Amino acid sequence: MKKIRIIPRLDIKGPNVIKGIHLEGLRIVGKPNELARKYYEQGADEIIYIDSVASLYSRDNLLNVVDNTTKEGVFIPLTAGGGIRTINDINAILRAGADKVAVNTAAVKNPMFIKEAAEKFGSQCIVLSVEALKVGSKKWEVTIENGREETGMDAIEWIKKAVKLGAGEVLITSVDKEGTKSGFELELVKQVSEAVSVPIIVSGGAGKAEDVKDCLKSSNVEAVAIASLFHYNITDIQSIKRYLHESNINVSLLENKEDLQEEKKPASGKVISIINYNLGNLKSVYEAFKYLGHKVKFVSEPEEIYGAEYLVLPGVGAFGDGMANLKKKNLDKVIKEYCKKDKPLLGICLGAQLFMSESEEFGTHKGLDLIPGKVVKFKDPAEVNPATAGEKTYRVPHIGWNMISKPEETNWSKTLFENIAEGTNFYFVHSYNIQPQNPEDSFANCTYGGQEFCAVVKKGNIIGCQFHPEKSGRQGLEILKEFCSIKQVKQVQQSTKQTSKKTA
Repeated sequence: MKKIRIIPRLDIKGPNVIKGIHLEGLRIVGKPNELARKYYEQGADEIIYIDSVASLYSRDNLLNVVDNTTKEGVFIPLTAGGGIRTINDINAILRAGADKVAVNTAAVKNPMFIKEAAEKFGSQCIVLSVEALKVGSKKWEVTIENGREETGMDAIEWIKKAVKLGAGEVLITSVDKEGTKSGFELELVKQVSEAVSVPIIVSGGAGKAEDVKDCLKSSNVEAVAIASLFHYNITDIQSIKRYLHESNINVSLLENKEDLQEEKKPASGKVISIINYNLGNLKSVYEAFKYLGHKVKFVSEPEEIYGAEYLVLPGVGAFGDGMANLKKKNLDKVIKEYCKKDKPLLGICLGAQLFMSESEEFGTHKGLDLIPGKVVKFKDPAEVNPATAGEKTYRVPHIGWNMISKPEETNWSKTLFENIAEGTNFYFVHSYNIQPQNPEDSFANCTYGGQEFCAVVKKGNIIGCQFHPEKSGRQGLEILKEFCSIKQVKQVQQSTKQTSKKTA
């Protein structure tokens, strides 16, 4: 069962978070990183940053904002938009710590930009941001430049086209309702949810908790983005979530956060090597290990990878591009050589998928073949249950929080998951999933849309997480902490054996 995401929306102008009405009359409400940290501690599921003037003035300060937020220890997903015009812009913002990018003006001016971006980074990474202005009975027009310029394009038809081109999520904002606190534009939301089968984030109009409930009860959407309610301290995230929970709407309630001071400063920090293959969310992984007190470095040369003690293959992107980038410097071969030494290797999302034999994402591509198996697309609802043909019983990509389970005869004791309970939620964002050839290589499972898939693949010291531990809050940090103890445990075991031999 899907968990509804409650997402604070932070509109940026220069160094400040601003709020207006109908996207105009902007008022400063705080600093981006301070508010992001506050909302993270309140239990936000994600953060959305939109630079409201980037396109107008050809100015983009999103990189600094995202980079600083990542450094602040905000370990939940970030979506960033505003001024995203090129593939290089997307690559830069992802490397700064964002997980998804929102595109609007550039996509309207060049729709094929969506296709190009999806094929490079994966559909799950590309969010179509639509600022819709009502122009008639049950009819809305697309606007660009933060609502300042009308296009004459029908909003619903544009959304359909953009999703066909590869957009994996839709952020729909009602210009008429934005900032008014008068409730969401429910008819618009209904039309969008019926038009496409990708996840939908609704923005513009929340004035009270009841507005959020009404929106979720009346339409099949996955997330609500909220600004005024949180920025002006009318309510907080947990109050909204508790109200929704009591209204039988499935949300992730805040867990008691453990004190991570000891984990942040271990007695002896390890050296963690993160493979830089010009694709992926490198900064977030870097900051997560650094937060836990380890020395972290990026590596991109074969000798650096082969000599690493703890190696991480991160990932946000498409499978084909991931393998192509590894092969450019023969990193695929050196990773295989590294694994022969039985040293710890952690793959995250795309990185975990690259461990497999092959993938069917945008054609057939050979993987590292470290673990036999395939990467396949989630099935259409009609394939899972013919009785639901034509219905949007679930949406692909799989984006959001979902719980993992332990396969039969799998023991999590003395592993990365020793302190993780079954049913713990982690953050997923993917259209394709891992299917190991050997069931014993599936270390944790997850179910989405009636389909059980491998959430963690493991073979010896090779571990791949389909979810993002660096974006899954305390529970994700726990897994990264335990990954850094693998070699230490092994050395103790070897030392014990050597002592036993000498004693004998």
